[in-house]
Amino acid sequence: MYNPPMFQVITHASEVLTGAGIRAKDGRKVTDDDLGRILDGALVLSVKTVRGKVIPQRIEWVGPTSQLPKRFSKIRATNLKGKRAIIPGLVDCHTHLVFAGDRSEDFAERCAGVSYQEIARKGGGIARTVRATQLASEAELLKSAELRAREMFAFGVRTLEIKSGYGLTLEDELKILRVAAQLKRKLPEMHIHSTFLGAHDFPPGIDRACKESRKDSIRQIVDVMLPEVKRLGLADSCDVFVDDGYFTLREGQHILTRAKQLGFSLKLHADELSNTESTRLAVKMAALSADHLLQVSLSGIRALAKSRKTVAVLLPGTAFYLKADHAPARKLIQAGACVALATDFNPGSSMCASLPAIMTIAALYLQMTRAEIFAAVTYNGAKALGCEDRLGTLEVGNLASFAILPFPKFEELYYRFAWSAGR
Repeated sequence: MYNPPMFQVITHASEVLTGAGIRAKDGRKVTDDDLGRILDGALVLSVKTVRGKVIPQRIEWVGPTSQLPKRFSKIRATNLKGKRAIIPGLVDCHTHLVFAGDRSEDFAERCAGVSYQEIARKGGGIARTVRATQLASEAELLKSAELRAREMFAFGVRTLEIKSGYGLTLEDELKILRVAAQLKRKLPEMHIHSTFLGAHDFPPGIDRACKESRKDSIRQIVDVMLPEVKRLGLADSCDVFVDDGYFTLREGQHILTRAKQLGFSLKLHADELSNTESTRLAVKMAALSADHLLQVSLSGIRALAKSRKTVAVLLPGTAFYLKADHAPARKLIQAGACVALATDFNPGSSMCASLPAIMTIAALYLQMTRAEIFAAVTYNGAKALGCEDRLGTLEVGNLASFAILPFPKFEELYYRFAWSAGR
């Protein structure tokens, strides 16, 4: 039986920001003119019902309310009465959403002057979260992850990346990725991208100073974990933490090469704690993104600027949390790189689920303009996940991923620092 498409009509938004000009520039060197700001705007979406929820599907029309096509004028509309703005759904393209336990003790030590690396050497850091996550059941992980995802949704996030990496054994990495898969089914209103990060650290008990132990761990990732994750269809991408004390440039390239052979898209934790030139590796391997970049070199910046593929994902919440120097956003943007922003939500270095708070830090400390920030959490974030062809802007034919703000202007999203998602 044929069911005609259903539509949702939203009228009299104080403004609709389409971001169409940002797509035209591939997210680079954007200006206010690229925001596609429509005053007294309207949006028409096709929708369908999924398990009792009305879920937006595609954008059918966008423009001034006064120009709403007649074919939609008889549909009962949601009237925002000029009090609320509509923007593309925010994209949080780097998170570690699924984990158990907390690292409040680590945080207290860091605030007292102990370094991230020293905490890790004493058994804290990633290893602390790995222990807690390994002990947690799948149901426990799903419950906490769903609460976090819903909090992000309340802040306007509609597309979310979730990394594994707190399991480090095959069984526990698969457990985390299964939780992400369950979230996709439970939250059809969100677009969730899964990333395998089995190379987040070496498993507890491994002597990372021993070459053979390192080789054994990497063989487990390359020969066992990656093929099994691929067989089960549990991840879209593969990521590696290449940095001082973690995986070397050569080790990272070996893991990513195998991942690419298996058909995963690639991502890279790059040049965060030290400069390893891993940003250049990300570009060389046509990774979707190089993330962190606190210690990126001038040659790394130039490589990103020349790349049509690799996005520079900046995580200013992490630098803020670690009291570290921020990534060189202005140099990257002026060189012509495509720059995205994300929360890096994780229990150790950015316990923050609010992408708007990250936008505030970017405005104040990365000196990013409103257009650059808007691009960074919409189109550019989508590009960092390889879905910019259908997400990140409000244009006819795109997936209907949008957020109605509790404010009349987009700028209030990050002007109001640390606003409550429950407002």
